[in-house]
Amino acid sequence: MSDLDASTNDGSSAPKLYRFVGLVFIWMVPSFALWVPLSAMLAAPAVWLTNVILTYFLPDVVHELTLNGTQTLLTTHFGELNSEIVSARLAGYRIAFPFNTQILTYSLPFYAALSYATPGGDSFGRFARGSLALYVLLIVGLISVSLKSLMLGLGPVFIDGFSTPATIIGISYQFSTLMVPPLAPVLVWAWQSRHSPLLQKLLVKQQDKL
Repeated sequence: MSDLDASTNDGSSAPKLYRFVGLVFIWMVPSFALWVPLSAMLAAPAVWLTNVILTYFLPDVVHELTLNGTQTLLTTHFGELNSEIVSARLAGYRIAFPFNTQILTYSLPFYAALSYATPGGDSFGRFARGSLALYVLLIVGLISVSLKSLMLGLGPVFIDGFSTPATIIGISYQFSTLMVPPLAPVLVWAWQSRHSPLLQKLLVKQQDKL
């Protein structure tokens, strides 16, 4: 029986919750220690898929999305000549926008700490399933960051030819970079642990307080 699965009627859920929180912080140390050297490898599949998506749906705008270490480079079919956005062939070079994938991928070690701090069951299988969900959100995040870069870097040249309003792109970027990385791991873990008696007991207590 795990710490999250155990619960009694004498209020012992609080010490068990504190122990779980402590284990999360302990697991964060090796999780993030491994993430730092491996973050480029973790981001590579998502960057590759994002490149396929962007070049398919925006073939006249996006040339390529590449990864060098943890840094991505979004190259376009445009350049700049006399302060005007023109074709890359006319300008003689391509406008490119870099960004660091670590602003998105830190959700993975955070989720790893939550997952492995939860004893019982198939920890690796649970982590693999949760990571798959986070990878989908990572791809969405990469797309959002790329669209924001194109919107700000190319201006009307991109906005006028793109059907999605600039406001939606801005909101998507803010949500993908500020909300998803810290909150998505918690939500995925909570969904996987939704049948835990201790978690249900804590939720009932919160509802009673309201």
